[in-house]
Amino acid sequence: MSDVITALQRACRAGNVSEMALHFAGLLDRLDPKANPSVVLAGALASERALSGDVCVHLASVAGAPAFEGEDDVALAGPELEPWRQALRDCALVSDGDWTAPLVLTDDGRLYLYRYHELERRLADLITRRAGHISDTVDQSQLNGALDALFSDDPASADQRAAAAQAVDQQLLVISGGPGTGKTATVVRILALVHRLALARPERILLCAPTGKAAARLREVFAGAASILPDELQRVPQAVTVHRLLGSRPGQRLRYDATRPLPCDLLILDEASMVDLSLMTSLFDAVPDDARLILLGDRDQLSSVEAGAVLGDICRAADHGALPDCLVTLKHNWRFPSESALGGLASAVKDAQVAQTTTLLENPDHTELELIAVPDTAGLDTLLMERVTPMFAELQRMVLDGTDTETLFAKRDEMMVLCAHRRGPRGVSDINGRIQTSLRGPAKGLSDGQILPGMPLMVMRNDPVLGLYNGDVGIVVPDRETPGRLQAVFQDTQGEIRAISLGRLPEHAPAFAFTVHKAQGSQAPAVTLILPENVSPILSRELVYTGITRAEQSLEIWGSREVLAAAIARSARRPTGLADRLQRSMVLCP
Repeated sequence: MSDVITALQRACRAGNVSEMALHFAGLLDRLDPKANPSVVLAGALASERALSGDVCVHLASVAGAPAFEGEDDVALAGPELEPWRQALRDCALVSDGDWTAPLVLTDDGRLYLYRYHELERRLADLITRRAGHISDTVDQSQLNGALDALFSDDPASADQRAAAAQAVDQQLLVISGGPGTGKTATVVRILALVHRLALARPERILLCAPTGKAAARLREVFAGAASILPDELQRVPQAVTVHRLLGSRPGQRLRYDATRPLPCDLLILDEASMVDLSLMTSLFDAVPDDARLILLGDRDQLSSVEAGAVLGDICRAADHGALPDCLVTLKHNWRFPSESALGGLASAVKDAQVAQTTTLLENPDHTELELIAVPDTAGLDTLLMERVTPMFAELQRMVLDGTDTETLFAKRDEMMVLCAHRRGPRGVSDINGRIQTSLRGPAKGLSDGQILPGMPLMVMRNDPVLGLYNGDVGIVVPDRETPGRLQAVFQDTQGEIRAISLGRLPEHAPAFAFTVHKAQGSQAPAVTLILPENVSPILSRELVYTGITRAEQSLEIWGSREVLAAAIARSARRPTGLADRLQRSMVLCP
């Protein structure tokens, strides 16, 4: 057994290296027992980084330094760059991407697992082929007349009008903008536009989003826009998750792919920043060559949980001249006026302006913003009891009093409590446990294990049979047909209520608080963002930006100035090669 494998085993026991990375390193060691130890180390590193969402590893960033967080074992330190690259080039376990091998090393020093290299290469090719003018011929005066009918002459809507015009002209269009900039409102008008111009049949317009919650919000937007859409567009299929759209089935191939394209003339993907490299490749693969594809999202938000940062990569490539006319950025904020403190805070965080962020949060005139220090656990419990628990206690009282379900959901939606971490002090599990404990008394024994009446529950796994999807939130209420038992109620976008027994629910968790990642695509009047006690690798300006832009009216950030400043100073931008590939492709195939 090599020294590297032994060191990885010790690091795995210490919690600094995942079992997956250890097993992959072991596989490389068995495939080529004579491989240079630095190759095995590189394989473990690529596997570990993939679990964190990184498509590849820039070897130069690790050379001569510890390869894994928290590890100072000499055997797990990256070699000097040039000897390391040479060892990888000389090993049969590593290819340049032209033939199959477990690892791929590119000329610019990026190390990939073979699967991610192939996905990135394929997606770059699919994007490049789609990035061009569409073949439909539209009379310019007819187009201008339709745009005049759908958009006012208000200069603030100029970007939205430009996006609609480009949606007619382009096969691929990315519409990026922060919350309140009118992305979905623009798409509603794009639907009306393509209908007026007879560019897409209603039944061949498909809407999708990465999560059940995001798809539900998209359905809600279009239901609310019924008054401005012609009756024929009521035949547009309802928004679904990307997985459901593609026909994902456990253990089977996707129903739709390049050999069996989706039946569509226009496909719209909302919350595109949440879609990972693998899923985005599958989606591009399944869109017919002659169909239009529109991606909506906020390039400054957190990237997908899984590997990749596709929306950001496409936008960066467009910034540098690739993909001409494929990107429109909506800048006018319809939700926040220019003098809004919340809007100013979002901009300051996005631009990494630490001093400006602190000034805005600590300005006593900005009553809708507050930065609250949390010195210790006792202080955390006090804040929860004073500022968070009362809302959930009221929700619990309403449940026990038999309040109607619509009112319960309206109450629940008044506040959103977000955490940076899932586990550990001030993480989701910790905060949920503290709130849960404080509410147990008033429940008067009416509980089912750890489940309490009035408790919000978040579904953690898709269950198409029940119509529940990862991220859906329900509320626990007494089962009126079985006294003494509890059930969960869920509300769909049409306002219909469904009650499901706790035993039938897919995997779920308390949702007094949830992670910023889980909050993407949602908003609430009041948001509380709880930061960890110390700086951690998870913290970034993208996480803070995503958290604060969930707030519609007021925001509290619980944490120290130092931790907040460190988060804003650090970008979560992931190492990928997609943007560079797109730029090279457009040079070769303008």
